Amino acid sequence: MKTLLFDIDGTLIATNDAGTHALSRAMRVAFDITVPNMDVKFGGRTDSSLFRELLSLNGLQPSHDNFETLCKAYKTQLPASLACCGGTVLPGVPDLLEKLTMQDGVKCCVMTGNLHATATMKLEHFGLSDYFEQIFGGDFDEDRRHLARRARLFLHGKHVQGSKDAARQQQTIVVIGDTPADINCALDINAICLAVCTGHFSHQSLELAGAHAVFKNLNDVTQVVDWLLRQ
Repeated sequence: MKTLLFDIDGTLIATNDAGTHALSRAMRVAFDITVPNMDVKFGGRTDSSLFRELLSLNGLQPSHDNFETLCKAYKTQLPASLACCGGTVLPGVPDLLEKLTMQDGVKCCVMTGNLHATATMKLEHFGLSDYFEQIFGGDFDEDRRHLARRARLFLHGKHVQGSKDAARQQQTIVVIGDTPADINCALDINAICLAVCTGHFSHQSLELAGAHAVFKNLNDVTQVVDWLLRQ
């Protein structure tokens, strides 16, 4: 069995900062902050980490209650932000996912720093949700490597449980992402990593971070599928 763990933002879709827009509105609505300080680094983060930093930056305790309040407000604001900000599915993604679903022994999942609920919203908004069997989201882990470890443990447990002869079967995990954080996650769980230059990082920086392959984008579907199937 081969499991492909796709990142969302910058890998599958570009949302024109819809998440940032929704999060800023959520801070205003939930905590009555006229102009929220949004000076945080977004790329490669889990929302669990990002939201707590944002609360602290705006003079709020990063407590469980405040975190849950912000999550609820963000989930409420995101659909409208996705609608008004536009965005697009990145080159080759629908054709790639369509082709991968036809491959025996391959399943597509999502591993993202987004909350599970908002990851689902984004995939549904852009018509991609039906391609993925499972979403591993950033609801609980401030360190993205911990998210990767949880995903690996879940996949290993499910694979062993469903295997009649687990000792003679292997599971390969491939992480597909656009940031060094995605690559770090893959390396941390001894997975393979395919990186794409569709986010904010260059081919060289992704190579230096340790990606096993770097593509300009996912547009050459045949080449990408062939590479994935060889791993």
